[in-house]
Amino acid sequence: MPKMKLLFKLFCFSILFNGSAKLYAQQVLLGGTDMLDEQYRNLQLLGSGNKNSSFTLRPFFHSDSSTTNTQSTRIKILPMVLNQQYNTFAPYGWNDGAMIPAKGYQALISGGLFAQMGKFSLQLRPEIVFAANPDYERFPVSETDDAKYLRTVYLNQADMPERFGNKSFQRVYLGQSSFRWNHKSVSVGLSNENLWWGPGVRNSLIMSNHAPGFMHFTANTTKPLQTKIGSFEGQLIAGRLEESGFKHDSKNFMAYGTNWEEPKPQDWRYISGVTLNYQPKWVPGLFVGINRVFQIYRGDMGNGLGDYFPILSPFQKKNTKNEDAKKRDQLASVFFRWKFEESKSEIYFEYGRNDHAMSFWDFFESAEHSRAYLLGFRKVFWLNQSKSRYLKINLEHTQMQQSEDRYLRPPDSWYLHYQVKHGYTHRGELLGAGIGPGSNLQTFDLSIWEPDRILGFQLERYLHNQDYFFRTYNDYRRKWADLMFNTYAYRRYGNLGVQVRLNAAWIRNYQWQLYNNKLNMQFYTSLMYHF
Repeated sequence: MPKMKLLFKLFCFSILFNGSAKLYAQQVLLGGTDMLDEQYRNLQLLGSGNKNSSFTLRPFFHSDSSTTNTQSTRIKILPMVLNQQYNTFAPYGWNDGAMIPAKGYQALISGGLFAQMGKFSLQLRPEIVFAANPDYERFPVSETDDAKYLRTVYLNQADMPERFGNKSFQRVYLGQSSFRWNHKSVSVGLSNENLWWGPGVRNSLIMSNHAPGFMHFTANTTKPLQTKIGSFEGQLIAGRLEESGFKHDSKNFMAYGTNWEEPKPQDWRYISGVTLNYQPKWVPGLFVGINRVFQIYRGDMGNGLGDYFPILSPFQKKNTKNEDAKKRDQLASVFFRWKFEESKSEIYFEYGRNDHAMSFWDFFESAEHSRAYLLGFRKVFWLNQSKSRYLKINLEHTQMQQSEDRYLRPPDSWYLHYQVKHGYTHRGELLGAGIGPGSNLQTFDLSIWEPDRILGFQLERYLHNQDYFFRTYNDYRRKWADLMFNTYAYRRYGNLGVQVRLNAAWIRNYQWQLYNNKLNMQFYTSLMYHF
C-alpha cells in the first residue's frame, strides 16, 4: 500500500537524520516489580515527564545523564528479581513473560548486568523458570462428539498446550537480554526482550509480555523523533518463533471414533513486524499509530526482499499476487491515544484485523469481519495539596470474540491460522492478548500511588472463548464466565522493592460445563533488589 510505504520511508529517514544529542541507553523493565513503566505514564497525565512520549511502544528508554558521553564505558549490575505465584485450582494469569500457564507453585528469577562501551550497549538478563506443574481439571472426555470435534479445530490451529508436560517444568531463557548500537535517537541490534505495542494496559492485540521473549533483530527509536509536522516513534523487527515442544493428549482429538489431530510442521517460524506512531503538531496530546506483523514457517519462505519484509506489501488482497498461496499469517491494527492535560485523563483505542480485506469497499462494508478491539479510559486525581499522593482510575474493555459477520463469512478466531498451525504463539503462549482467542474482558482498576508505595484493586469480568461457545452449544447458560477480584500492593524498603497480589476468580461453568462452578485463588509476590 503506497501510504504504508511512505510512512515506513519517513520513519527510516527520520532515524538517519534526526539531530538529537543525548543517548538513551537503558530501558525500563516491562511489567517490572516497581510498575515503573505505568508510573511514568501516570506522571505524564499529571503534567511531568516527557509529554511527547506515546507510551505505545515498550519497553521504553529513559534518560540517564551518565550516558550523554558516548565515549564512556560503564558496567552496572541490574536488579535481581524473584517472581513467585501459586494457583489453587487451575492455570490463571497472563502478562507474566516466561512463566507458563500452570496450577500450583511457580517461580521466575532474573538478574544480570548492563554494559555500555561508547555507542554499544550489552544487557545480559537471563531468566530461570520453575513450575511444579501438577495436573488439574481439564476439558472432559465425556463431552459430546460434536463438542470434542469442534474443539479439535482450535487445537489444530495453535500451539497452546493445556499442560506443559506431565511433570515439573524447568527452563533457562535469554530473557530480557540485548546487544545494541545506539546513535542519537535510534537503537539497532539483537534482542530477546518482551515487546508491547499499542495503548492497552491490561491487554494488547499484537504484542504483549504474555509469552517469553523471542530473539529478534530490532531497529527502534529511543525517544520521539521531532520533525516540522510532529513527532514519530517506531520499531522494525525480524525474528524467530519457536514451538512449545509439548502436545495435547491424543484423547483430546478423539470424536466419532476418529483421531482428528493434524500434525504441526517441525519448523520454526519467521516473524516480521513494524509499529509506527505519530503525534501531530497541530493536535496536542494525540498519538495515532499502526501495527503490522507477519509470520510464516521458514521452509515456506522465499528469498526475496518482499519475503523478509512483507510488512511493505499492500493491505488489500486485490493488490497482491497469490497471497493465500504464500502460507503466511498477518495481523494488523490501528490505534490512538489521546491525553488531556487539563483534566489529567486519556482515552485510547485499538482496532485490529487478522485477515486482509479484498478491497477498500470490502473493508467499508464489512469492517467487523475478523476484527478485535480494545478501548480504555484513564484519569488521575491529586489527593493532597503537597502533590505526593494521587488516585488513578482505569477502565478497559477487550473484545476478541468475532462479530455476527462470522455466520456468513467464517473467519479464523484471532491468533489461530489454518496454514500456520502453531498460531500466533511463541513457546506455547500467545504473543498478543493473554485472555486468548474468542475471549472478552472488562476491567475496572482503582489505585492510590505515592513515592515508593502503591495500593490497588481490580474488578474484572472474563468471558472465555465465545467463538467456540457459539459454534458448539445452544444453551446460553453454559457460557464460561469469571468474576475476578484482584488486589495489589507495592512498597519499597531501601534497596528492596516488594509487590504482592491476591487474585480471586469465581468461575462459572468451568470448561463450559453447566453448574461446574469453581474458585481459584492466585497468590503472587515479586521481589526486586537494587544493587
